[in-house]
Amino acid sequence: MNPLLEVILTNKLLFDIIGLTGLALVVAAATTLARRWQSWGGRMMMAGAISLFIARLWHIIAPHVYTDDLVVSIGPIGNTLFIGLPPLLLAFGIAGIVWGLWGHDRWLKESN
Repeated sequence: MNPLLEVILTNKLLFDIIGLTGLALVVAAATTLARRWQSWGGRMMMAGAISLFIARLWHIIAPHVYTDDLVVSIGPIGNTLFIGLPPLLLAFGIAGIVWGLWGHDRWLKESN
C-alpha cells in the first residue's frame, strides 16, 4: 500500500484535529473581523464559521454517541433531527461564510 494513503487511513484523528483547528482559526478570524469593523457581513461570516465548526464536531463525535440505546430513547423525530441537522448546519455554514465575505466587501466599498 502507498505509505501516504496508509498514514491518512490510520491517523484519521490527527487529520480531524487539524481540520477542527483550522475551523477554529476561521471562527477566531471572523470574530475579530466582526468586532473590528462592526459590519453585518463579518457577523454573518462568524455565524457561518461557527455552524461549520459545530457540524464538523458533530460528525466526528456522532459515531461514538449514536448507539442503539440512543436510537430507541430519542424516537423517530429525534432520529430524523440527529441525522438531518448536520447537513443543514454545513449548508448554512458555507452560505454564511460566502454571504458574509460578499457583504463585508460590499460594506467596505460603500463606506469608502
